[in-house]
Amino acid sequence: MPHSQHLQEAVGQIPDGSDFRGAVARLLALIFLLLAPGGIALGADGAVPFKTIEAVRSGWDAAAPPAAGWTSVTLPDDWATRWPGFDGVVWYRLTFDRPDAAEPLGLALNYWTLAGSISVNGAELGRDEFLVEPLTRSWNVPRYWQLASPVLHAGTNTLLIRVSGLAPYQPGLGPVLIGPPSATRAHFVQQFWIRRELPVFYLGVTAALGTFFFVVWLLRRSLKAYGWFALMTIAWFCYSLNFVVTSPWPFGATDTWQRFIMLSFMVMAAAFVLFVIRFAERRFPRGEAVLWAALAIGAAALFATPHSQLGPMLNLLALFWSLLYIGACFLSIGLTWRSNRLDHIVLHIVNALTIVAILHDLMTYLGILLGNVYYVTLTSHFQMVGMALVLAWNFVANMRRIEGFNDELTAKIETAREELGLTLHQQHEVTLANTRLAERVSLSHNLHDGMGGTLVNSIAMLEHAPQNLPADRFLSVLKELRDELRVIIDTAADDQTGGQSLAEWIAPLRRRHTLACESRDIDCVWNLTGLEDCHLSLARSLDLVRILQEGLTNVLKHSQASRVVIDLHRRGETLSLAINDNGVGFDAASQAPVPGTGLRSMRARAGRLGGTLDTRSRRGETVLALHVPAA
Repeated sequence: MPHSQHLQEAVGQIPDGSDFRGAVARLLALIFLLLAPGGIALGADGAVPFKTIEAVRSGWDAAAPPAAGWTSVTLPDDWATRWPGFDGVVWYRLTFDRPDAAEPLGLALNYWTLAGSISVNGAELGRDEFLVEPLTRSWNVPRYWQLASPVLHAGTNTLLIRVSGLAPYQPGLGPVLIGPPSATRAHFVQQFWIRRELPVFYLGVTAALGTFFFVVWLLRRSLKAYGWFALMTIAWFCYSLNFVVTSPWPFGATDTWQRFIMLSFMVMAAAFVLFVIRFAERRFPRGEAVLWAALAIGAAALFATPHSQLGPMLNLLALFWSLLYIGACFLSIGLTWRSNRLDHIVLHIVNALTIVAILHDLMTYLGILLGNVYYVTLTSHFQMVGMALVLAWNFVANMRRIEGFNDELTAKIETAREELGLTLHQQHEVTLANTRLAERVSLSHNLHDGMGGTLVNSIAMLEHAPQNLPADRFLSVLKELRDELRVIIDTAADDQTGGQSLAEWIAPLRRRHTLACESRDIDCVWNLTGLEDCHLSLARSLDLVRILQEGLTNVLKHSQASRVVIDLHRRGETLSLAINDNGVGFDAASQAPVPGTGLRSMRARAGRLGGTLDTRSRRGETVLALHVPAA
């Protein structure tokens, strides 16, 4: 098979003279009149011309050609144009004269379709493994032999080639060259590189690209374009197997293999369309639904068509999906035409080359252009590599953007850390200032509630005491002031649980205030229960004592009462304090907005204790009530 038959054999073309091609041929002739290159002539220096080239058909089991029925043909030959619908064996007989009996000759054969054997003067040179179904697929396998005596003899020599083929797949014989070994060998090497080595290389590249982008898509499902490109590449890999394999395995018949190849081509074209749409970041729901419907209908028709009609069906599907592929190339250019992105420009170039190659190959297939070279195989791989490079470039660009974002994020985090450090430093300074202020306030409250209260009591006692107060009484006042000062110092230095019970804390205060009340003729009643086993921290004990002390001091200073009752009880987890006097009272509502230092201090201490401080007053009765947790 000539190189032009890469596409023809792969998709199963109909005969060159069919009416199906006529309309398309006239249209493509106008498009490709100036773009199409000329055919590549087959020949070599010193090539031996053939005297006759004849063909005759026979049955599948014929071991020798029939004697009658020979007809002259030219090479390359497609017997489906001469004997439409014929499946079987065709014998080709080529005769030539040996120019020099002493010199060997080289024999190069481009292809036969599908399987065959060859002999010279009755001596067999080679044969394929399977000459009946499932036929060996040798349509893309060039061959070379060096001939000398006794295979060749002086005068006329006969080259007999037996070819087994099926009508839908353009069966026949490709160009045959006989001449000097050096020239024919060079021709064979060129053909072998084009037909065998290059497709294998492309197959490896396709497999690598498909695997890589499939793995990328598996790891990042959001990259839809990568997934469709991977599917397109995998489908193209399956389609490209047709250029390499020499057996229809794992299928048992050539028709099944060709259906598989055609289906791979259809899936590849559909995936390419979706890749173009996703790469342009677009969606066409209705168009995509029509595409999938066309793929399903085409696949059903492909597998439902009998062998007798399989050739036209394959040809129709090949033309439809090829034109769809071309349309996708135009769509890719149209969707990104105004873009100045480098990756879009690269896609424009490879898509334009692919369009030109496909149109050229269709023109060659239709017989409008002379020649036997198809370019779609080469350009399609360039297109695939170009698209892979574009996707890789996008991937790397995205990674660089992510890295740049990470660097930017790192810089912003560092800036935020510096700002946070500055804020924390400022907050620390504010906290220190607040702590110092709180300590000063606490000290002022302790001085006011402790030493201030003691001084008030002492002054009140001295004011109402006799003129000759004993010296030990003055000493007692000084000791009380010393004790208050020690309590203030101890409280500022330590906040651990005190060793004294609450009853022991209350005892000195009870004694002092009882004496102060007696000096003013105030009846002082103490009701204390449950305090012997109540141990609070030093600060909590002091706060509670200061509230009690400030409340009693207010009674002495302001109430003008004749009786005061102090109730302090522990019930479960609650401490309750109540100071009740029968004095003149005060307006609690009017004092609430601007309370005095003592009342502010008591409320602050109640808040630190986690309790509530309530006051109610009327003429003849004032009650101060405190409820705090005992723990």
